[in-house]
Amino acid sequence: MVLTVPASFDPAARELTAEAAEAVGLRHLVLLEEPQAALYHWVLATREGWRKQVQLGDIILVIDLGGGTADFSLIAVTERDGSLELVRVAVGEHILLGGDNMDLALAHAVRAKLAAQGIQLDPWQLQGLTHGCRSAKETLLSHDEVEAVPVVVPSRGSRLIGGTLRTELTRDEVSHTLMEGFFPIVEAAARPAARARAA
Repeated sequence: MVLTVPASFDPAARELTAEAAEAVGLRHLVLLEEPQAALYHWVLATREGWRKQVQLGDIILVIDLGGGTADFSLIAVTERDGSLELVRVAVGEHILLGGDNMDLALAHAVRAKLAAQGIQLDPWQLQGLTHGCRSAKETLLSHDEVEAVPVVVPSRGSRLIGGTLRTELTRDEVSHTLMEGFFPIVEAAARPAARARAA
């Protein structure tokens, strides 16, 4: 049985995970870090093709972006006995930033667009807008040919149908909000100085 855990789990968290698994009857357990599991999935999906896409000395950044957290792992392409091998060389700090934060940021961007049209949302509608933005984001990021997705925000009370708000989320809005807001391009001078990696 393989059970995945966040890369940032310390030994105590890993031990507690193993104990919990054993408590519910899971035996012969192997713990695998989630970013490594994602990389192994890519390796299996490409079959032997991965060996043509990387070369000795490459460093692969694997980003595991969950609902509320993000884990970053660096995997080095090394060689053993004449064959390429993948070895984790670093794990970033556990960051409390994930897809839920991104969905909320998209909802606030769309709320601002609605506010510019004179439409104000109550907290209940903002929750519905956040859910709609999550669904629209997933559609836009899964289908390259889609440029915009309708977002419907239900109303409450007797005006349930008549009070429904309709707007849309575009690919450009998602790209701007997520890439520039969460993963901005920085100048080389703003990056930390490079340092040698431990072997």
